[in-house]
Amino acid sequence: MDHWDELRMFLAVAEGGTVRAAADALGVNHATIIRGIGRLENKLNSKLFEKLATGYRLTDAGTDIVELAGQMATASSQIEARVFGRDQRVSGPLRFTLPISFATDLLMPTLAGFMHAYPDIALEIIASGTIANLGNREADVALRVVTGDTTPPGNLYGMKLCEFYTGYYGHLTLLAAPSGSIPWLLGPGEAVPSEWLPEGGIRMTATPIRFAEMRSQFEAARAAMGITLLPCFLGDVDPVLARVPGGPVARIGDVWLLTHSETRQTKRVRLLCEHIRTAMQDYAGRMAGRPDII
Repeated sequence: MDHWDELRMFLAVAEGGTVRAAADALGVNHATIIRGIGRLENKLNSKLFEKLATGYRLTDAGTDIVELAGQMATASSQIEARVFGRDQRVSGPLRFTLPISFATDLLMPTLAGFMHAYPDIALEIIASGTIANLGNREADVALRVVTGDTTPPGNLYGMKLCEFYTGYYGHLTLLAAPSGSIPWLLGPGEAVPSEWLPEGGIRMTATPIRFAEMRSQFEAARAAMGITLLPCFLGDVDPVLARVPGGPVARIGDVWLLTHSETRQTKRVRLLCEHIRTAMQDYAGRMAGRPDII
């Protein structure tokens, strides 16, 4: 098939439902996606999408080929992974995905050191709250928090680096001399704690303040807006925050470093994994909520 790029665009629109989502997923502009879909429809002499006010919907013809296109995408990714797995150069592209707070508040000095040591590696840092698909080569190395006692899927090679704990934090002045009622600062899907109450005369309001992402939530706590749940590695080292008296410190899961089984022997993958593993060993006490070991 000589229209593989167009098929990738077709799949991205089918999965994302809009041209904008497909463009974001593939890192191109929306006009490129529209032209690519047009070329594929001309090649196949068939309409693949209906354009609706809410996005794009597959036609019967589009539905007929989406599964086959997905199989081609899987095969293409497997070919790329197999070739990439034999690459022993200390140069070339390398994609690393990790949670945003890990990138901005923990590992950026480690990644800077890695790039100073290996300047010919074209590192792409994907700091995101979404999980990249290592099997489809959306990333080559992933740092993830795996909740509970689950383990990563069988097609991934991983090592458990450390435990991950969270606690409740507020501004030092807010906790030292509480006056009036203090609001909870809640992130997506978080509920007001029901199993404990702050000690030290702290009274909480019935109405929380909600945030769409953790960074704003964290900055709100630093601005003395209220009390919030944070990773211990973030809250314990901040100079204006302190743990809330009586607040629990809870193990959420474990931090895993993951690669795909086909690509884990690539030299630059191994070099990055060693850098991250060493750094996270040094941070293990901080990740576990032991501020005396940071």
